[in-house]
Amino acid sequence: MGKLILVRHGKTVLNSLDSEERLRGWMDVPLDEQGLREAEETAQRLAQHPVEHIYSSDLYRARQTAEAAVRMTLAPVEHTSDLRPWNLGTLAGQRVKDILPILKQLELDPDLPAPGGESFVQFCDRYSRKLQELLGIAARSTGCVVAVTHVRNLLAAPVLLRGGDRGHIPVSGGPKTGSLVWVEKNGKGWHLRVDEAPEVVRAVPRHRASPRVFSPSGEVA
Repeated sequence: MGKLILVRHGKTVLNSLDSEERLRGWMDVPLDEQGLREAEETAQRLAQHPVEHIYSSDLYRARQTAEAAVRMTLAPVEHTSDLRPWNLGTLAGQRVKDILPILKQLELDPDLPAPGGESFVQFCDRYSRKLQELLGIAARSTGCVVAVTHVRNLLAAPVLLRGGDRGHIPVSGGPKTGSLVWVEKNGKGWHLRVDEAPEVVRAVPRHRASPRVFSPSGEVA
């Protein structure tokens, strides 16, 4: 039985670490210089494992990350809109801190569509189906199946896999850009282990952070 590795794409100009971070949603923004370095670093780490197939969100930032992995692993790639994040319509591009209350309201009323986008239920159903499909592919594999996706999807994965309360999915935080999330069988349930990307900014010495795991609530411990 193989394993499923979820990958967060590299950094974009909208993935700021300060209060100016803006919601990406379905905006087709490219990786910035740091994100391109993160993509190469992620690809090198993936190449240390027997990657059999790569699936990727069809948004450009994810495609760029997946392409780096393809060059390093020589694995085939398939792009799909099912690995896109929650479609928040016209909220995309706005500062995250300004719209957190709206995001929370949309999650509290999960059948309410975002303006010009999809409801939280629609997002969860779409992504949950794809996760189950990928787990089935991994179960039939002898190596690793990689899925390049987005932070919203990584935040939702623990709850969706465990059949938990979708109202308890965090609206912010999550693994850093370039991180790997290993989805592993743990008894009758699933264990998600975060392997964060080393620092690749400027000339700061690289270091590997200690692995983290998702708590049952879906947050990272």
